[in-house]
Amino acid sequence: MAFNENHSEIIRLLDDNVRALTLFARQWDTISLGTNAEDIVQEAFLRLLQETELPQSPKAWLYRVVRNLAIDISRRKKEISQNDVKIDYFEPRPNNNDWSGDLNEALKLLPREVREIIVAKIWGNLKFREIAELTNRPISSVHYDYQQGITQLRKILEGDV
Repeated sequence: MAFNENHSEIIRLLDDNVRALTLFARQWDTISLGTNAEDIVQEAFLRLLQETELPQSPKAWLYRVVRNLAIDISRRKKEISQNDVKIDYFEPRPNNNDWSGDLNEALKLLPREVREIIVAKIWGNLKFREIAELTNRPISSVHYDYQQGITQLRKILEGDV
């Protein structure tokens, strides 16, 4: 297995993106399938190391690989019902200002496609163009779903739903 020469760039990518990529991978709960979000992210970085040269947009490339790996794993075990799956996007904070539970529940109420866009945009800091390429959707649809999803999250968190 030959690794590329861009180790310092890949380490920077890892440091800057591992948490957001892990959050992104949690949308497809694969823990009950024998794989967790951290494993998927690790596999994506290993694949990046094996590339002979860095992709034009390495961060967007990593999101696509994480997405594809998670979807592939989820497809292998279709018989598991979504009702049997517990997804927590955020780990609880050890202080009294713990918003993670409310945000976890609010994100679960969004359609997966909308949730994916919001997580990629806010925590992944991807551009709408990159998200459109990632999801194979028109940029206008991605932007619309993002705006609608943010509005829905606000309503959920404010108790207006």
